[in-house]
Amino acid sequence: MGNADDIVASLKQDFIEDTIERVDRIETTIDRIAGGMDEAGPGIAEIRREAHTVKGLAGSFGFPLVGAIAHRMEDYIAELTKIDDLEAASLVDFTSWIREIIESGTNPQAEEETRILRSLPTRTVKSDEKAEKSHNGSAQDKEILLVTATAVQAHFLQRELREQGFRTITARTAVEAFETVVQSHPDAIITAAVLDGLSGIELIRALAAMKTLADKKLGLLTSFDASHPDLDGLPGNVAIINNRGKQTSEHLAKFIATMM
Repeated sequence: MGNADDIVASLKQDFIEDTIERVDRIETTIDRIAGGMDEAGPGIAEIRREAHTVKGLAGSFGFPLVGAIAHRMEDYIAELTKIDDLEAASLVDFTSWIREIIESGTNPQAEEETRILRSLPTRTVKSDEKAEKSHNGSAQDKEILLVTATAVQAHFLQRELREQGFRTITARTAVEAFETVVQSHPDAIITAAVLDGLSGIELIRALAAMKTLADKKLGLLTSFDASHPDLDGLPGNVAIINNRGKQTSEHLAKFIATMM
């Protein structure tokens, strides 16, 4: 019987082989949808399932970056209803990185992780609009982490920020948020006050105390007014974004303006 190291090595090799097979299936599905051989709806759903499985397993076998790339791939295809040649090329950016990292057998160093993640495709405004915003010196290449357990809230925030040319990434829990901060080094973070487990209020306090985020913009999306007792002692570098009706867009616009 092999020792524990042999067992772990065997399991890791099984994961590597399984992941390469999943990437093969994803790329085949992408090609078939783009070529009109398969229907987009079921095919896109299958791609999401495969990416979700890779995301869930990668960290356990020493490939946290692969998990992060699979997570971003999930985000990228969340709103897709079709895959044309351009979308196919973007999706293969994700799978190519997953394949390269897995086949190397080693997770890249932290600096390389951030570079790779920032190079991945993201949903933003249309190309001509983005070019105009870039020309005016606004948000190009700035990335905002959105922490919310609510899909509707995430979609609203993503839409508002993408219209201004920002890249967006998402996390559903405080744990995911911390992992994303370490890997991606976002330029700003907005968290909902209500999260599963650690609350968004406690999360934003912890993030505000991190030296690596000292110069980053932080926002708390909440129905509480700034004077509410639950917000007592909130760090001064945290902006309150009220999530009640019209105020949400107004407060979010002010937050965005500080990043321009």
